[in-house]
Amino acid sequence: MFSPDGPPRACGTCTHRIDRRAFLSATALAAVLAVFDSCTGSAGGFTGPSGGPFTVTLANFSSLASVGGVARVDPGTGAPTALYRSGASAFVALSMVCPHAGFAPIDITSAGFHCPAHGSSFSKSGALVNGPAPTGLTSYTTTYDATAGTVAINRPS
Repeated sequence: MFSPDGPPRACGTCTHRIDRRAFLSATALAAVLAVFDSCTGSAGGFTGPSGGPFTVTLANFSSLASVGGVARVDPGTGAPTALYRSGASAFVALSMVCPHAGFAPIDITSAGFHCPAHGSSFSKSGALVNGPAPTGLTSYTTTYDATAGTVAINRPS
């Protein structure tokens, strides 16, 4: 039987009990491990395939009508992907997966991109502005077809 204010009392053959200090130590350790797990990208981090190439119809994304516009354009499979219109006929396709711990999707901001998990920031072209992220965002090659009004994004499978 458990006795909070005295030595353990036998209940059959059991004489074990967990005291408050041991319980709090075990709980604190579990909390630290949970935080560490989230920082390493194994909890909530994107580790899947990029998803393969796809084509974006610019008319479907009003923010891409003018230079400087950014939009998330992925078809819902693979790595979340953004497209940045860097010139009248130039586009930059970027993975929206933070290179620090794999958090996805990162946020699109007026200045570029921000990872809410650990605070890394990236320019609209994907360059690292600050972070703990070690590099900028992964970019994919693009092919612009002005006649069709489309951008083909060569995202790996």
